[in-house]
Amino acid sequence: MKNKIITTLSAMMLTIGAFAQQEATFSQYFFNPMYINPAYAGSRGIFSGTMVYRAQWVGMSGSPVSQSLGMSSMIPGSNIGLGLEFSNDEAGPLRNTDVSAIFSYHLKLGEKTKLAFGIEGCMDNLDVQFNDITVQNPEDPSFMNNNASAWVPDFNAGLYLYRDQFFAGVSVKNLLQPNLGMQYDNGNGSADLYREYYFTTGFVTRLSDNIGLRPSILLNYVQAAPALLDLDASLIFNDRFYIGAGFRIDDRIGITGTDNALILSIEYDVANRIRFGYSYDFYLSQNGNYTNGTHEIMLGWDLNSTKTRMSSPQYF
Repeated sequence: MKNKIITTLSAMMLTIGAFAQQEATFSQYFFNPMYINPAYAGSRGIFSGTMVYRAQWVGMSGSPVSQSLGMSSMIPGSNIGLGLEFSNDEAGPLRNTDVSAIFSYHLKLGEKTKLAFGIEGCMDNLDVQFNDITVQNPEDPSFMNNNASAWVPDFNAGLYLYRDQFFAGVSVKNLLQPNLGMQYDNGNGSADLYREYYFTTGFVTRLSDNIGLRPSILLNYVQAAPALLDLDASLIFNDRFYIGAGFRIDDRIGITGTDNALILSIEYDVANRIRFGYSYDFYLSQNGNYTNGTHEIMLGWDLNSTKTRMSSPQYF
């Protein structure tokens, strides 16, 4: 039964001509903000990066698995940030891989406030393993193309306003809306990547000398799909240990309905150098009855050439 569900979902994704969730969705966008906004590159001021692994709908055959690796640094003595990004997203017979290079420019607006502009050049690959799809009619022309793969160039762009205890960003992915060269319905339709828009903002306020609160939101919209909204808040203890909860409003159709979820997360910062994070998504719809939730693991680093730790904590 589970295999039939995954097969049906995969077929639907191929036949609508555009993928409603084109990019991997990471519950904790703080784990790798550069993934959704290239203007973030270099904003931490030193060589930093994150690796994130996400396993969605654990326990279901063919469920989505995503990985991302991002790293960036500010060029010493300049306002220019450079970054590299790699991501891979697999769901059943579908695999989406992105490799990109990032350029950002950080303009000082005040003593502690900066506005960054970012542009990201990408190579996107969509690979479909038709041989992995089980169909009732093996001679169905929609599934007789065996395997298909296409590499296409694309661009992402963003703005990022930030200071020590506040940030706001807007960004757009798939600026070129590339055609992936894969056709269906006897050539009358094709698979395209539509522009995907993001808005994020958050701040930190002190509750006491040792405790802070970091509320934040993420709004994500792509054509032909309902908007996705994440509402999150984390308690920060001694500027080192984070424990948070969030609520995702996601009316995109999942396995058995919408994918609204409760998100729990923890993060630990070791001497402002190494960061460890974990999050768990608990689905509030019937999806939760068929899976063991979604798990996300993060490893991050901040390396300073002077071998001294950063003078202030980095909340974003």
